[in-house]
Amino acid sequence: MANSKNLMPIETVNSRRTREKHAEDSRKAGKASGAARRKKADFRKTLNALLATEIDSPEWTPFLESQGLDSTLEAAVNAAMIKESLAGNVKAYEAIAKYTGQSSLPGMGPPEDFDEEAKIKYPLINIPDNGRNKNTSLQISPQAGPQTLFMASAADIVIYGGAAGGGKTYALLLESLRHKDVKGFGGVIFRHNYNQITAQGGLWDASHKIFDQIPDAHDKKTPKLHWYFDGGAKLNFAHIERDEDLKSWQGTEIAYIGFDELTHFTKHQFLYMLSRNRTTCGIRPYIRCTCNPDADSWVADYIAWWIDQNTGYAIPERSGQIRWMVVLNDIIYWGDTPEELAKKYEVNVEDCKSVTFIASRLEDNKVLLESDPGYMANLKAMTEVDMERLLKGNWKIKAAAGKYFKRSQIGPSNMLSQLPTDVIFWCRAWDIAATGEDEGDDPDYTAGVLIGRRRGGSFIVGDVINMLVKAGDVENLIRVTALADREKYSTNYTVRIPQDPGAAGKIVAHNYVRMLAGFNVRVMSVSGSKELRATPFAAQWQNGNVQILIADWNEMYFNQLESFPASSHDDMVDASSDAFNECAEADFDLGNLL
Repeated sequence: MANSKNLMPIETVNSRRTREKHAEDSRKAGKASGAARRKKADFRKTLNALLATEIDSPEWTPFLESQGLDSTLEAAVNAAMIKESLAGNVKAYEAIAKYTGQSSLPGMGPPEDFDEEAKIKYPLINIPDNGRNKNTSLQISPQAGPQTLFMASAADIVIYGGAAGGGKTYALLLESLRHKDVKGFGGVIFRHNYNQITAQGGLWDASHKIFDQIPDAHDKKTPKLHWYFDGGAKLNFAHIERDEDLKSWQGTEIAYIGFDELTHFTKHQFLYMLSRNRTTCGIRPYIRCTCNPDADSWVADYIAWWIDQNTGYAIPERSGQIRWMVVLNDIIYWGDTPEELAKKYEVNVEDCKSVTFIASRLEDNKVLLESDPGYMANLKAMTEVDMERLLKGNWKIKAAAGKYFKRSQIGPSNMLSQLPTDVIFWCRAWDIAATGEDEGDDPDYTAGVLIGRRRGGSFIVGDVINMLVKAGDVENLIRVTALADREKYSTNYTVRIPQDPGAAGKIVAHNYVRMLAGFNVRVMSVSGSKELRATPFAAQWQNGNVQILIADWNEMYFNQLESFPASSHDDMVDASSDAFNECAEADFDLGNLL
């Protein structure tokens, strides 16, 4: 039994030996470490002496001298290391990156199998100076030409556009990076409706293409879509659809205001937001706008000085020239200098704003043409009116007789003596008269146009009905025609009925659906202008993709289409537009396409 004398810590002989061995090992390790340090120090001295040695090499000496470097071994080693890295030597690249403390080096991307993090590259930013602040050294660049002119302008208000595809939205977004490091700087870019911001390929998607490349940019979706930057700036996205929406901007201060597609906004909306263009962040506030030509927009009058009023095209030598304006009671007055305006209208010079218009064309956007070569072809496939506006930048072109449909655009080869056998879908669309044959001096007609889509993608107008019918006989006409069509054109056939706005229109449409039980009936609400509804059909017509069956209704049909939209009657045009759109948008049975 143990007593107090043998109650002591358990420590065997082996454990004492282990402790002593540990102490001995520590002394040896210390000596070895000291020897290693002395060896490294001696190695560094030797290496430094070696690197400082002058060299006389036919390979390196001329190169070092041409680069302004010393003819030492150190300079040669550094140059060789860089050359090896540029040639793809991963070890050399890692050594340089470790030596400099950088994960990547400007102009020297790592090989494909190098560390993934080292592949991240951020573009340089190169925004031209517009006199509002000092340039920074880190900048992204707009394309040379009108895009650069737009961003370099010192005007308070710059309107950029005049044609589709000129890189307008990109420039509007890029402009917001100018002051991203200014604390308190706030910007807002407006679209007419919210869908234009959030839709696929809309403003929000476009912003990600730029700002995702900026390391200090962060996107947020609440409370509204916006970007904020580490330097303290913020860019919001918002819409103004109605004048009532302006109330939410009362009392705001916005240094940078952008209007994407200014023609979609009213003059009142623009001038009201001009009053919100103010700031205390130290940046002189300014407005930037983009637009496509619209002869009926207030913008056409606003930029009239920059546009040739005879041709509708921008005057090249005036593009970018600055004029001055002052707004009094919502009326805009113009002058060549702010002093001229101040004296003439008895206002302060500070109340005058500088304005310019900069014209752009698709040809100016080299990046788009290279990435999407077919975009030019898409614009050329539009109607004459839209091609003049969006491709050529015409501010005076308007829809007129012959601008949408001409019989000469069909051509003899597209006049068919019999129906083709490869039609995969038929639609008869109706435009139902608002007045009967005994109502008024110029009654409306009831029109029913039958259009088919062929397997190769072209369209054929197979039959046209245009009749003065009593109100009570319209339903019977549509029913009898549907029965005859189905018998003649098979079951792959749709009847399309327009639905007028309001409750009454819904009731009438419902009656037609019930009356046409057993048929594929499509009821579609009527919306948008007649010209807008006719544009898709007109584009195919003008590009020779529509054929006509030779029949006794041809002359009547051609006459109305050629006079659209100036004529008082457009029943057959409306019915043609709806039938074509149904054929173009229909989901086809795959078996019918084979």
